[in-house]
Amino acid sequence: MGEKKPTVALFLCKCGANIADIIDLQEVRSKFSGNNKIMLVETHDLLCSPAGKKSMQQTLLKNKPDVVVVAACSPKTHEKTFQAVLTDSGMNMAKIQMANIREQSAWVTVDKKEAVEKAIALINAAVERAVLHTDLQQRAMECLTDIVIIGGGIAGIEAALMAANAGRKVTIIEKEISLGGSVIKMEEVAPNMECAPCLLAPRLSAIRDNKNIRVISNAKVTDILGFFGNFKVKARRMARYVKESCIGCEACFEVCPVNIKSDFQLGLGSQKAISTLFAGSVPAAAAIDRANCLHFTNGSCNACVAACPFQSIDFDDKDEEIEVEAGAVIVASGYNTVNPSDIPELGYGKIDNVYTMPEFERLASSNGPCNGEIRMKNGNQPKSAAIIHCAGSLSEKGLPYCSGVCCMTAVKAAELLRKKSPGIQVYSIHDRLVFNGPEQNSFFEKQKRDGARFIRTLQLPGVLVTQKSGGIEVSGSDFKPIVVDMVILSTGMTPPDDNKMLAGIINADLDESGFFKADHPILHAVGSSIDGVYAAGCCASPCDISTAITRSQAATGDALAKLIPGRKIELEVMTSCIDEEKCAGCKLCIAVCPYKAVTFDEQKKISIINEAICRGCGTCAATCPGGAASARHFSDKQIMAEIGGLLNE
Repeated sequence: MGEKKPTVALFLCKCGANIADIIDLQEVRSKFSGNNKIMLVETHDLLCSPAGKKSMQQTLLKNKPDVVVVAACSPKTHEKTFQAVLTDSGMNMAKIQMANIREQSAWVTVDKKEAVEKAIALINAAVERAVLHTDLQQRAMECLTDIVIIGGGIAGIEAALMAANAGRKVTIIEKEISLGGSVIKMEEVAPNMECAPCLLAPRLSAIRDNKNIRVISNAKVTDILGFFGNFKVKARRMARYVKESCIGCEACFEVCPVNIKSDFQLGLGSQKAISTLFAGSVPAAAAIDRANCLHFTNGSCNACVAACPFQSIDFDDKDEEIEVEAGAVIVASGYNTVNPSDIPELGYGKIDNVYTMPEFERLASSNGPCNGEIRMKNGNQPKSAAIIHCAGSLSEKGLPYCSGVCCMTAVKAAELLRKKSPGIQVYSIHDRLVFNGPEQNSFFEKQKRDGARFIRTLQLPGVLVTQKSGGIEVSGSDFKPIVVDMVILSTGMTPPDDNKMLAGIINADLDESGFFKADHPILHAVGSSIDGVYAAGCCASPCDISTAITRSQAATGDALAKLIPGRKIELEVMTSCIDEEKCAGCKLCIAVCPYKAVTFDEQKKISIINEAICRGCGTCAATCPGGAASARHFSDKQIMAEIGGLLNE
């Protein structure tokens, strides 16, 4: 007797009207009813519904087919749904093949006859492939429930507190010497005009006092290995030359003879060669700028050593390599803003008193270079100011997109100008205005009532800023020129510099603008393309503080829900494998594996795949010159059978 041919159960889904209105499923059913590989064909209105799944399970239990083909929507949407039905029916979850006749036929084919033909070809391909399916064993392993957060701004802080309060161990890796991010550099937050440092201060204190949170500041991530539930994050902590015993008392500041431009003040103010980022920093310890410290440049100064009451100065401090293990990684690396120096017509960098919005935030801040008074470079307060919206946005020279938050920030700047410089005339040069919700719109209307002038131009990228004897002239082709004392450029948000590096390390996808691409823009917007790696805050796309916090909470909540202490996580079953007899040890698979799942066995002189790390992408199988590497469920035989079925060969 010959070998028994696998029997196929074919299920056709109408998907409501999505498929049935375009594809004649009765014609499709008739086509496959006489196929000797198919034991039954059933049609359902909505197979993924509770009634549809129950009917499917009853059919499988009664007829006991070898494999199942579901002609419906994308496997991305419901393959796991139907795999669960197979499991509940006593079948192996791998014994299913989906034919996507919705996205690949019904939704993209106008001619109904062609849609039917395409659907038949897709189903035939699925049938030919399905009969070659073999059982795959589901595997699970213990997982870590700790969380690593990359970035210590408001999003990272919120994620850390939420996870730590849930009892998880949290490590924050921050590149600056202190937490705080961009919010700590602001004076107030619109539209309620709440004190920004006041919002952050209690959270910083909570971070400092929480035993579940470890902060590694002045550090950069160098590598991320592993997979969801078992990540290993490597970072390099740069020497700060000050011990953790430092409480930030500032005694060393007073004796340090070196003044340098302050990064915290964006170059608008100065700091000592030894300093904290700001008063109340977390961590509290100061740091020494080695490039400017006289002890390091010429050995002439040890003043800080003598001044420190806690003996915290450590000139022998060295960079340190750190490894942290965690179940999930939350990237909260923040954002940058457009550099208007690349747009010469805006006058930035060439004309005094032309500032970017972040620079204006520092000028207006109580802990800024002017102690909260808005002053020009000559020390006088401005009597007039122009705020140019969309500076560098929606233009070929800058950003092609709208950041969605700059208009609100510009209106906030107008409020700060009027509050801190009574009697000042404020002009806002804009095209479209974008406000999110009634509260922001009310804040905008208030500014108009209070005297701020909003001048609309349809040629915003063409606005010209020039130096005149009476001040700074702002002109355009469709409005009268105005002369002001100060110009503020409302610059759009760009991805942080770290995005590209971090995405490269973990093999995550970025969108065309350089932000982390969401796993699904609607259903899982805080997830990245890598399972277990989340993008919170502005590193995923431009957003305001409220949205950054909401994203952070969503990312943390998702991680906490999936990483349950004592519960194992399921591993990928469709992994690659290597035939030891065929492997020649060329190591090409090691070079191409994006997940670093392949290593070399020096004793056997062959490559070995760590199936706990392997995600089944098949890159090694495609690269292997000797056919030693193969991908389970995606064998050459299966793929060729699918192609043959598609071509009806």
